[in-house]
Amino acid sequence: MNQNEVYKLLYDGNLTIAFDTNVVRQIRRFLSLCDSINRINDARHCLMRLVVSAIVHTETLFDLKQKYQEQYDINDINRVLNRKHISIVPFEPHHAQAVAQLIGKQFPSNDEWYTFKRQDCINCLGINQANIPIPGSGKKCGATVDWLIAGYAYAEECLLVTDDKGKEFDGINKKTTLKVIEAAVNEFLQVI
Repeated sequence: MNQNEVYKLLYDGNLTIAFDTNVVRQIRRFLSLCDSINRINDARHCLMRLVVSAIVHTETLFDLKQKYQEQYDINDINRVLNRKHISIVPFEPHHAQAVAQLIGKQFPSNDEWYTFKRQDCINCLGINQANIPIPGSGKKCGATVDWLIAGYAYAEECLLVTDDKGKEFDGINKKTTLKVIEAAVNEFLQVI
Protein backbone atom coordinates (compact mmCIF):
# COMPACT_ATOMS: atom_id res chain seq x y z
CA MET A 1 0.00 0.00 0.00
CA ASN A 2 1.19 3.52 -0.72
CA GLN A 3 1.26 6.47 1.69
CA ASN A 4 -2.20 7.75 0.73
CA GLU A 5 -3.78 4.32 1.20
CA VAL A 6 -2.11 3.89 4.59
CA TYR A 7 -3.16 7.40 5.59
CA LYS A 8 -6.79 6.49 4.80
CA LEU A 9 -6.53 3.39 7.00
CA LEU A 10 -5.15 5.56 9.81
CA TYR A 11 -7.96 8.05 9.30
CA ASP A 12 -10.59 5.32 9.52
CA GLY A 13 -9.03 4.36 12.85
CA ASN A 14 -10.40 0.82 13.12
CA LEU A 15 -7.14 -0.91 12.37
CA THR A 16 -4.81 -3.59 13.64
CA ILE A 17 -1.21 -3.12 12.62
CA ALA A 18 1.06 -6.18 12.63
CA PHE A 19 4.82 -5.96 12.33
CA ASP A 20 7.26 -8.30 10.62
CA THR A 21 10.54 -9.23 12.28
CA ASN A 22 12.58 -7.08 9.91
CA VAL A 23 10.67 -4.02 11.17
CA VAL A 24 10.88 -4.92 14.86
CA ARG A 25 14.65 -5.39 14.50
CA GLN A 26 14.89 -1.71 13.60
CA ILE A 27 14.12 -1.11 17.26
CA ARG A 28 14.46 2.68 17.47
CA ARG A 29 12.32 3.31 14.40
CA PHE A 30 9.82 0.63 15.47
CA LEU A 31 9.37 2.01 18.99
CA SER A 32 9.19 5.58 17.71
CA LEU A 33 6.47 4.54 15.25
CA CYS A 34 4.54 2.84 18.05
CA ASP A 35 4.79 6.04 20.13
CA SER A 36 3.45 8.08 17.22
CA ILE A 37 0.54 5.71 16.63
CA ASN A 38 -0.26 5.82 20.34
CA ARG A 39 -0.30 9.64 20.13
CA ILE A 40 -2.86 9.38 17.33
CA ASN A 41 -4.91 6.95 19.43
CA ASP A 42 -4.83 9.33 22.40
CA ALA A 43 -5.68 12.41 20.36
CA ARG A 44 -8.57 10.78 18.49
CA HIS A 45 -9.80 8.51 21.28
CA CYS A 46 -9.54 5.54 18.97
CA LEU A 47 -7.75 2.24 19.13
CA MET A 48 -5.39 1.20 16.43
CA ARG A 49 -3.99 -2.04 17.82
CA LEU A 50 -0.26 -2.69 17.60
CA VAL A 51 0.48 -6.41 17.40
CA VAL A 52 3.44 -8.68 17.04
CA SER A 53 2.65 -12.31 16.30
CA ALA A 54 4.13 -14.98 18.54
CA ILE A 55 6.23 -16.00 15.53
CA VAL A 56 7.84 -12.55 15.21
CA HIS A 57 8.18 -12.35 18.99
CA THR A 58 10.05 -15.67 19.02
CA GLU A 59 12.52 -14.49 16.37
CA THR A 60 13.01 -11.19 18.20
CA LEU A 61 13.56 -12.82 21.60
CA PHE A 62 16.12 -15.17 20.07
CA ASP A 63 17.98 -12.20 18.55
CA LEU A 64 17.94 -10.35 21.88
CA LYS A 65 19.11 -13.43 23.78
CA GLN A 66 22.00 -13.84 21.35
CA LYS A 67 22.91 -10.15 21.57
CA TYR A 68 22.63 -9.63 25.33
CA GLN A 69 23.32 -13.18 26.57
CA GLU A 70 23.58 -12.96 30.38
CA GLN A 71 22.07 -9.43 30.45
CA TYR A 72 18.98 -10.61 28.57
CA ASP A 73 15.94 -9.82 30.73
CA ILE A 74 12.45 -10.83 29.60
CA ASN A 75 10.94 -8.59 32.29
CA ASP A 76 12.53 -5.51 30.68
CA ILE A 77 11.20 -6.58 27.31
CA ASN A 78 7.69 -7.08 28.70
CA ARG A 79 7.77 -3.66 30.36
CA VAL A 80 8.63 -2.02 27.04
CA LEU A 81 5.86 -3.94 25.27
CA ASN A 82 3.33 -2.87 27.90
CA ARG A 83 4.47 0.75 27.91
CA LYS A 84 4.22 0.93 24.10
CA HIS A 85 0.83 -0.88 24.04
CA ILE A 86 2.18 -3.67 21.84
CA SER A 87 0.31 -6.97 22.14
CA ILE A 88 1.89 -10.34 21.48
CA VAL A 89 -0.78 -12.36 19.69
CA PRO A 90 -0.92 -16.16 19.42
CA PHE A 91 -0.73 -18.26 16.29
CA GLU A 92 -3.92 -20.31 16.29
CA PRO A 93 -5.57 -22.98 14.10
CA HIS A 94 -7.34 -20.44 11.86
CA HIS A 95 -3.96 -18.80 11.19
CA ALA A 96 -2.60 -22.20 10.13
CA GLN A 97 -5.55 -22.51 7.73
CA ALA A 98 -4.72 -19.08 6.30
CA VAL A 99 -1.11 -20.17 5.70
CA ALA A 100 -2.34 -23.29 3.91
CA GLN A 101 -4.62 -21.12 1.75
CA LEU A 102 -1.82 -18.68 0.87
CA ILE A 103 0.60 -21.43 -0.07
CA GLY A 104 -2.09 -23.38 -1.90
CA LYS A 105 -3.05 -20.38 -4.05
CA GLN A 106 0.53 -19.72 -5.11
CA PHE A 107 1.61 -23.35 -5.43
CA PRO A 108 -1.33 -25.58 -6.37
CA SER A 109 0.81 -28.71 -6.82
CA ASN A 110 3.53 -30.38 -4.77
CA ASP A 111 5.95 -30.05 -7.68
CA GLU A 112 5.47 -26.27 -7.80
CA TRP A 113 5.91 -26.02 -4.03
CA TYR A 114 9.06 -28.19 -4.01
CA THR A 115 10.52 -26.27 -6.94
CA PHE A 116 9.94 -22.98 -5.13
CA LYS A 117 11.50 -24.23 -1.87
CA ARG A 118 14.50 -25.67 -3.73
CA GLN A 119 15.10 -22.44 -5.64
CA ASP A 120 14.64 -20.40 -2.45
CA CYS A 121 17.38 -22.45 -0.74
CA ILE A 122 19.68 -22.09 -3.75
CA ASN A 123 19.11 -18.33 -3.82
CA CYS A 124 19.70 -18.06 -0.09
CA LEU A 125 23.05 -19.79 -0.43
CA GLY A 126 24.01 -17.57 -3.36
CA ILE A 127 24.79 -20.52 -5.59
CA ASN A 128 24.97 -19.91 -9.33
CA GLN A 129 23.14 -22.91 -10.81
CA ALA A 130 24.60 -22.41 -14.26
CA ASN A 131 28.03 -23.50 -13.06
CA ILE A 132 27.09 -26.25 -10.60
CA PRO A 133 24.50 -28.97 -11.05
CA ILE A 134 22.49 -29.15 -7.84
CA PRO A 135 20.71 -32.40 -7.03
CA GLY A 136 17.49 -32.72 -5.09
CA SER A 137 13.81 -32.15 -5.67
CA GLY A 138 13.26 -29.53 -2.97
CA LYS A 139 10.96 -31.83 -1.00
CA LYS A 140 13.30 -31.81 2.01
CA CYS A 141 14.01 -28.07 1.86
CA GLY A 142 12.47 -25.96 4.59
CA ALA A 143 10.08 -23.06 4.29
CA THR A 144 10.59 -19.79 6.12
CA VAL A 145 8.54 -18.60 9.09
CA ASP A 146 7.54 -15.69 6.86
CA TRP A 147 4.65 -17.90 5.69
CA LEU A 148 3.37 -17.94 9.26
CA ILE A 149 3.77 -14.18 9.62
CA ALA A 150 1.93 -13.64 6.33
CA GLY A 151 -0.76 -16.13 7.34
CA TYR A 152 -1.46 -14.24 10.55
CA ALA A 153 -1.89 -10.95 8.66
CA TYR A 154 -4.05 -12.63 6.04
CA ALA A 155 -6.34 -14.30 8.58
CA GLU A 156 -6.75 -11.18 10.73
CA GLU A 157 -7.00 -8.74 7.80
CA CYS A 158 -4.58 -6.39 9.50
CA LEU A 159 -2.10 -4.00 7.97
CA LEU A 160 1.24 -5.81 7.80
CA VAL A 161 4.35 -3.66 8.01
CA THR A 162 7.26 -5.45 6.34
CA ASP A 163 10.28 -4.55 4.26
CA ASP A 164 10.42 -8.10 2.90
CA LYS A 165 9.66 -8.58 -0.80
CA GLY A 166 9.50 -12.40 -0.65
CA LYS A 167 6.79 -14.52 -2.28
CA GLU A 168 5.48 -15.33 1.19
CA PHE A 169 3.87 -11.89 1.28
CA ASP A 170 2.41 -11.90 -2.27
CA GLY A 171 -1.11 -12.75 -1.11
CA ILE A 172 -1.33 -9.98 1.48
CA ASN A 173 -3.39 -7.04 0.22
CA LYS A 174 -2.94 -4.77 3.24
CA LYS A 175 0.83 -4.48 3.55
CA THR A 176 3.23 -1.61 3.51
CA THR A 177 6.82 -0.79 4.32
CA LEU A 178 8.21 0.84 7.43
CA LYS A 179 9.15 3.93 5.44
CA VAL A 180 5.63 4.32 4.02
CA ILE A 181 3.82 3.93 7.34
CA GLU A 182 6.25 6.33 9.03
CA ALA A 183 5.49 8.94 6.37
CA ALA A 184 1.71 8.41 6.64
CA VAL A 185 1.80 8.58 10.45
CA ASN A 186 3.94 11.74 10.39
CA GLU A 187 1.55 13.32 7.88
CA PHE A 188 -1.39 12.38 10.10
CA LEU A 189 0.25 13.82 13.21
CA GLN A 190 0.54 17.18 11.52
CA VAL A 191 -3.26 17.53 11.28
CA ILE A 192 -4.34 16.35 14.72
